[in-house]
Amino acid sequence: MNILRSHIFAFASAYFALTSGLSAQDLPGSPLPGKPTTTAPAGTGASTLPPSTDAPPPPGGKPKAEPAEVDPATAKELKDVISSNLYACSKRNLTMAMGTIHPESPTVDSSRDMMRYIFARLRLKYTLEKSEVIDVRGDEARIKVTQATQKISGNAAFRDNRVTIIHTLKRDGQKWKMFSSEAQSIQFFEY
Repeated sequence: MNILRSHIFAFASAYFALTSGLSAQDLPGSPLPGKPTTTAPAGTGASTLPPSTDAPPPPGGKPKAEPAEVDPATAKELKDVISSNLYACSKRNLTMAMGTIHPESPTVDSSRDMMRYIFARLRLKYTLEKSEVIDVRGDEARIKVTQATQKISGNAAFRDNRVTIIHTLKRDGQKWKMFSSEAQSIQFFEY
């Protein structure tokens, strides 16, 4: 039923937009910042775009600086956090695993609950296949990790997989800890 409603809504919205004669300039509110894009008359195939240097700065007034080259010592610290986390998970050591997660992480409680569930039911093998530091900006860093996880034993369903994740780490005092993670891709193994 929801699919039908979405199709009806999409059709009605498109019909209204085509038949109302309104354009973006007719909408209420102030005009958008920056130079407008001008279009050449129909059929000429040419248009003039504003130069990219006229873009307004982001909120806060200063454009973001390009990430600096990551020094080898920091890169090693970041990669060690990931390795420690996977080692702790393979040993089913909740205290050690939680020691790699930032205490202010929005996922700290759900991570603890998930690990308790997994450690009680499964024995998994974690293999760190690749890790690459993307950037470090102040007390925040991002690292791209590819890891394989395979079921060794246990009474819960689990599909062996390879996942690529971007982890965001933040400093907790002098130590880097995992703050959040975003899966980029997952590949299930076929046997």
